Amino acid sequence: MPIRKHDPFKDPLEGLSSAVNPYLELLREGSKGALPLLYGPALAPYPGRWREHLSQAMGHVPEELILEIGSHLGEVILQMAADHPQRAFLGLDITFKRVVKMAQKARHLTKSNLTSILANAQGLEQLFAARELDGVIIFFPDPWAKKQRQTKNRLINAQFLTTLANKMTSEGWFWFKTDCEPYFSEVLAHAKALGWREESIGTSLPTQTYTSRFERHFRDLGLATYESVLRPPQDPRTPPSFPSVKINS
Repeated sequence: MPIRKHDPFKDPLEGLSSAVNPYLELLREGSKGALPLLYGPALAPYPGRWREHLSQAMGHVPEELILEIGSHLGEVILQMAADHPQRAFLGLDITFKRVVKMAQKARHLTKSNLTSILANAQGLEQLFAARELDGVIIFFPDPWAKKQRQTKNRLINAQFLTTLANKMTSEGWFWFKTDCEPYFSEVLAHAKALGWREESIGTSLPTQTYTSRFERHFRDLGLATYESVLRPPQDPRTPPSFPSVKINS
């Protein structure tokens, strides 16, 4: 069951019955300390204090704070957390089951540097303070490509990139993958107009090859995928209008 509320501090479980979704109780119990997960009002104290919060579990202040948006069941971010124990990772998703499963895997694998978050990425502005994130990963978000009118539902647009730039350190990085070439071209066009800098794959944290289940599936089918690592603009700008950026679905 996905959440629709954009305000990350609103309780997404309010008014819902555990009889409808078995993961509700697991979320409630997990947020009390049984699992490394957070949602709703419990998130409110942490913007600007994520490193402080995560250092309690890690036993040291993390060198970097890395967020994955749309973590699914946590395959990619769990491997990253294992490969980089000195860094802290936050895996964000909108689905109850995915958030619980990711937290369960982190607890089972004793990954103290990973926390699972139930929230909508549209609430990014509220979830993090300025210059708090060192890296952001978005792999294969819903391209909303079946119908032209659906493109407005895409997460990554000029406004989102402007917010993201404000939340990232000057040397931070944004790693984006998709199977939708029009979406990829649209994101790069917006990023370029806003002053983001594209760099070669492998020059930041992604020094190893991290592939998701979706990417392997597309490759098995012989389908192309597209990816880029982007650095935020040195001087984040207000998003301009984009009459020249065409959305082709």
